[in-house]
Amino acid sequence: MARILFWNIQTFGINKINDPSRKRPAGYGGLTCAQAAQMRETVLARVFMAAVPDIIVIVEVASGNTWPSDLASTTGGMAGANYILGELRQGNPNRNWRLVPPLRIGRTPGSKPETVAILYSGTSSDGQTRRYFTGPNWWQGQYQGTSFEPNAGIANNYPNGGVGLPDINAMVVPPGSNARQIPNGALHNAGRYENQVAARTAFQILDEPGEYLDFGVYRPPYMATFTETDAHDNVQRNLTVFGVHSPAVAGDAGVFITYLSQAEDVAGPLGANETRVIGGDFNLNMLAADGSNSGVYDNLPTYAPLLSSPGAPPAANLERYKGYFATHMKPASATATSRFLWSDTPNDSPYPGYGYIGSHFVNNFYSIDNILVRPHQGAPYNYETTIMNYIAGSPFANPPNNAPPGTINMLSGFYNALSPWPPQPDAPQTIFPGTRNNLISWPNYGYLYGTSDHFAVYATI
Repeated sequence: MARILFWNIQTFGINKINDPSRKRPAGYGGLTCAQAAQMRETVLARVFMAAVPDIIVIVEVASGNTWPSDLASTTGGMAGANYILGELRQGNPNRNWRLVPPLRIGRTPGSKPETVAILYSGTSSDGQTRRYFTGPNWWQGQYQGTSFEPNAGIANNYPNGGVGLPDINAMVVPPGSNARQIPNGALHNAGRYENQVAARTAFQILDEPGEYLDFGVYRPPYMATFTETDAHDNVQRNLTVFGVHSPAVAGDAGVFITYLSQAEDVAGPLGANETRVIGGDFNLNMLAADGSNSGVYDNLPTYAPLLSSPGAPPAANLERYKGYFATHMKPASATATSRFLWSDTPNDSPYPGYGYIGSHFVNNFYSIDNILVRPHQGAPYNYETTIMNYIAGSPFANPPNNAPPGTINMLSGFYNALSPWPPQPDAPQTIFPGTRNNLISWPNYGYLYGTSDHFAVYATI
């Protein structure tokens, strides 16, 4: 079992959570950049503490274009991922936190370059499970190196850092320890060392060995594999994780899923004791207009989306029902002139949506993050799937028509809002202008949206 958290932290880099600047830009409620960054870091910490994850997958991590090298650029995104790693290690020294060395995804010409940060605990909280990063690729070279499929070539250790350069090797070999050897029985790279294997960002076409998919403007998935053992290194499971961040391309909603269905690593036969998980920002609305499943994941029939509609609700419950699936929210500028966190006749703002869900540039764009799993375990297994909603808090209350309430407890991140918060099951009918301005101010909605316009999605897999 692994507790996994997928999160699109919008344009993530070090300044998001650790900005040294003392400037006081507009929109930060009079705070300096450093103070605002500290508040955003609090959001991350609150989500991590509530979820207690074993694996954290952060998509939309900044990177420059490093072609022909595969390593992400050693700039803000890399620094931010390394900063989170340091905080996890300091706060949880017994969990042996590690970071899969970030690789660039997206190429020029094509999609915008960025990377994915996958952090994983080498030891479970009870000490009974060990988790090894197994690739599936090998690493060759130094900072200008490449990730390549295992063959007769040479796999190198990651570079140890230098003046102005991060210690990549320390991401998978914590200071004061030695590189771990991947145990016998692992699906990938048994006998290799964790600091010699790499994630994969190029994918062969299903049943066409040697032919590779061209994702074009659609950033390819980011694949990392793990082997989980008991405390004596007896293999219990092989886990394959794909982090995805598909761009929002109008009119092409199914193209990215079609690409995934054509990738051997995604759609090919499972390995021994293998579970595959695809998660992140698909930029696809999972719900149809009536609240039923839209069918956007149908081209991956062997995978089950953990956020999935049980069926269309009665029309009277539709807006509230959609709110229980919402993973994306509007900026304060889009809510300032609309109904936000309150209702008045004839405009209803039902819990848990309260008018903040969706997008200010795409209609009905609110349920775009998900976790897909293969094979899927039926009842009574509980994946504990939870949208980590830091506006209303989670789990949700009074879900209509079997909408998913979630199981992870996390309070709203508002500093000074209505009392009690949130009002349930619907927003209040009367709101004073001062209260309204308070709700969309930086200490409330502002810094939460400023952390990310996406909520993290959690599952126990």
